[in-house]
Amino acid sequence: MFNLKQNNIRYACKTIPRSKVDDILMLKEECSNLEDVRGHPHLLDFEQTFEDDKEVHIITELLEGGELYEAIIEMKKRRTNFQEDDSAWMVRNILDGLSYCHDVTGIVHRDLKASNFMFKRKIKIPERDNKNKPIIKTRNSQNLRDIKIIDFGMSTKIGVDTGKVQGCLGTPYYVAPEVLSEKFYDIKCDIWSVGVIAYLILSKQLPFQGKDEQETVHILMDAEKYQPKYDSARWMALDPLAVYFCKSLLQKDPSKRPTAREAMSHPWIIKHCGPPPPQRQRINLEHSIIVVPIEDGIAPPPLIDSLTFSSSKSVDSDQCTSSTKSVESMPTSSPRNARMGVLMDPIPEKQRPGPPQQKHDSRSKNHKKKKLLQRWFSSSRGHRSEVETIDFTQTERTENMLVLEECGA
Repeated sequence: MFNLKQNNIRYACKTIPRSKVDDILMLKEECSNLEDVRGHPHLLDFEQTFEDDKEVHIITELLEGGELYEAIIEMKKRRTNFQEDDSAWMVRNILDGLSYCHDVTGIVHRDLKASNFMFKRKIKIPERDNKNKPIIKTRNSQNLRDIKIIDFGMSTKIGVDTGKVQGCLGTPYYVAPEVLSEKFYDIKCDIWSVGVIAYLILSKQLPFQGKDEQETVHILMDAEKYQPKYDSARWMALDPLAVYFCKSLLQKDPSKRPTAREAMSHPWIIKHCGPPPPQRQRINLEHSIIVVPIEDGIAPPPLIDSLTFSSSKSVDSDQCTSSTKSVESMPTSSPRNARMGVLMDPIPEKQRPGPPQQKHDSRSKNHKKKKLLQRWFSSSRGHRSEVETIDFTQTERTENMLVLEECGA
């Protein structure tokens, strides 16, 4: 068993009410994939999972620095930008984590967006005329580079035989065009999303943005016609190599995009970060969370029976603070709850509220008459999750439970 009898170590606890879990397999796959990527310095570090009568709890490291999305919004408010070298390092480290997912563990994330990256430590964004700006910049540079990919709720394993996956999942503005085709696609969908993130980090703007989510989807479907613009004053102040980098990732044809490992060798990345490190070998060799399909008509077994824990501690031992937004779910008669149009990150200055949630039955004969986003975007998570900070000041292990002492609010 994992030894939690350690003082002054704080973790994050993602709590999911059992009543909200409509797809046990998807929840197990999320935990299984988190365990697979355990130990990589730029991927959320998984600790344990356990359940009681009412809730399932996923324990991970705590990240104190907040979301990349929040940092970008604050940058916009203060009319300042990330330094270009910090931008390159953030993107390079994201690619490093993604390369490990794709090439070592065989996992495609499928929901890379600004709110699914977090920093290990606090980011302090200075005012433009702040006298301590150089000192803050030095401290921020390291903190910005300690970025992690979080939220594997939509992740899945790449098909062993085909090298592809299926399922129209993702977030408007960040999703790759091929995902909208409702056909099979490969790991390059994540590369497109990194291109969107890189463009956003560098310019604080989204490369593909319509007046609403539905128009954005139409733009993405015809992405070659609606190419991102690089003519603003901000882009003019950046190295032209940064433009070429974004363009190489934001190609509509997935076969023309580089892999994550290849993108780390792009001239813009090498100029600021140097040559990429060798690919990491498998870090967490033990795997205890097994995802077994459930036959129709047979009640699923308790999560705890298959979500057991290994005794190996993560290679990445830094423990930090994190926060994660609650996930709204929608009532539906489909086997999986659907969530349409509510995953968008509203980057523009004026944040528009998402469209009202509506019921959606994937078995209905009128399914194809639904609005575009209602047909296309459905979350793999049919549950509401809550995240709290817990303190493992003293723990006891019982047969099926962990007794936790919750830290003060």
